[in-house]
Amino acid sequence: MKKPFEKVSVFITQERNGVKMLLVFKHPTAGIQIPAGSVEIGEDIETTAIRETYEETGLQHVKIEKYLGCFENELEQHQRIITRTTKVYIKPELTAVPYKDKLTRGLTVDYHATQEDFTHISYIEYVFDKYFKPTHIDHNITGWVPNENLSDQKKRHFFHLSTQEETEDEWELKSDLGHIFKPYWTPLSPKPKIIPPQDKWLDFVYEELRT
Repeated sequence: MKKPFEKVSVFITQERNGVKMLLVFKHPTAGIQIPAGSVEIGEDIETTAIRETYEETGLQHVKIEKYLGCFENELEQHQRIITRTTKVYIKPELTAVPYKDKLTRGLTVDYHATQEDFTHISYIEYVFDKYFKPTHIDHNITGWVPNENLSDQKKRHFFHLSTQEETEDEWELKSDLGHIFKPYWTPLSPKPKIIPPQDKWLDFVYEELRT
């Protein structure tokens, strides 16, 4: 498999009325979360942190306070990550019929088997309610992907950012995929509830964010 596919997650804080707040946003189908995304080709992780902040919150003036560490590999033994947007074929050959929808770079999929130059995978995308429970399935794809488009290593970096930018307590913005994101400030204490597995990310950095 290829070298680790790198991801970045961002924790943005601001003092508001004497209270340390954390910026989260409500995704219309996936619940409450923090800015996070894939490192683009040729991009350093600091640039990714600032870019993802802007894309998912609209904030333009942020400061990187600290690098908070990383998870060396988030993937389980039965998982792989898509390293390049790829077609999914019904058979392990490029002449086979592909699914209409491609799997995009950065998606985590379930691994089933390898046959020569192809890997058999499946991907299910759920829609969640406000309690982080799945309400229905949005996508369900099982098929074959070229080995060159997969990795068995996903490294996640964590950053603490701050901002002095003046904002409302909550606002809306349109994502690049057309979703309406709803960022808002929430007290850092008690610990905010965000979707799995992001809740584990918050556990990992929580004490450092509070200091």
